[in-house]
Amino acid sequence: MNQVAADFEIIARPNSSLTAKGRVYAVMIMAAISLVVALGFSLIGAWFVLPFAGLELVGVGYAFYYIHCHSQDYESIVILGDQISVEKKSYKAVSRMVFNRYWAKVLLRNAPSGDQMLSLRSHGKEIEFGRCYMTNDQRLELAKQLKERVGVVS
Repeated sequence: MNQVAADFEIIARPNSSLTAKGRVYAVMIMAAISLVVALGFSLIGAWFVLPFAGLELVGVGYAFYYIHCHSQDYESIVILGDQISVEKKSYKAVSRMVFNRYWAKVLLRNAPSGDQMLSLRSHGKEIEFGRCYMTNDQRLELAKQLKERVGVVS
């Protein structure tokens, strides 16, 4: 299969420092410690600790499940020829927006929170990029790189 190299490509991903196996081990270790402490308290008469330990484990388990579900999320920008493709994946939902390279505009605005917002806009369509996975400095640098490649004929 012939693949054409993109003129420009960037992929923003969350920081996933644990593998799926590592997340399972982390939950198991936390569960073991919590249950040992709860059983110790229940043996000395404080049996009411057990239901709260169970609730704690359900909460921790759900948090790690949520992290696992979103560990493969990403946002990407690919410039190939006269098209800019912005693709976002969040859990199972994948969205893709394609712009004409020469009509698109790169916008960098200040949000009320003080963060920078990086967006691409063309013909009434706009999509934000890097809100979750990039810092302000990274968005600023990416905006500079995109402005060199977008909206002008090279």
